[in-house]
Amino acid sequence: MTDPKLTHDLAEHAEQATTQLLPFRIRIASSDDDIRRAVAVRTQAYGRHVPGMEEVLKDPEPDDDRDDAVVLIAESKEDGQVLGSMRVITNALHPLHLEHELALPAALQGRKLAEAWRLTVLNSEPARMVAPALYKSLYQMCVCSSVDYVLVAARPPVNRIYRAMQFKDALNGGKFALSNTLNIPHGLYYLPTREAFTLWRTAKWPLYPFMALTCHPDIEIDFDVVRRRFQSLPAMNGGAIHSNLTI
Repeated sequence: MTDPKLTHDLAEHAEQATTQLLPFRIRIASSDDDIRRAVAVRTQAYGRHVPGMEEVLKDPEPDDDRDDAVVLIAESKEDGQVLGSMRVITNALHPLHLEHELALPAALQGRKLAEAWRLTVLNSEPARMVAPALYKSLYQMCVCSSVDYVLVAARPPVNRIYRAMQFKDALNGGKFALSNTLNIPHGLYYLPTREAFTLWRTAKWPLYPFMALTCHPDIEIDFDVVRRRFQSLPAMNGGAIHSNLTI
């Protein structure tokens, strides 16, 4: 952990923390089979909301195979079924996918960025808390790899979720055609990582206790893998950030 203020915040929150077990585990996809199972969920989830995307997403995308990408999967404890997934990439080694789609605003240039793509969750009761757990995992990975801003592309009404999470509108209401999503117009939104705790607390975001005041041992991310793929410096004390910290 390299940010002294964030380290202080974590220690402060840890004193208040409770522990919550989830009916699934979050981990990094580590095999071709993991990716294929994530793709199956992706195809089903997008197919419910965007006609035609089943065909686009029936196979893994090139970005799934990038050496600087992390694909997260939420896996049921009961039967091992993949309940949801998310892909995260930073610009530490190569330009983001988004940078091939549009020119990023000046405020985002020259910064370490992460883009979150293809958040998908099965429409089932066991998957009810998967999306918040993936958001928390995304935040943890960005903290451990010193990301300045998290970027997402979202279309209505999904963009309301990110606005509630205090993501800011990078295009001031503008839209751009997203080529890998049938050229459907999307907005671009960003969250300043180091300000996230304060933004969530101030806005009284309903998921703030889940994100900041609760330990989740079932978020089992190998942060050494994250730092290696995102080309980040090791943590100050070596080793990984444990997922049951309240971040």
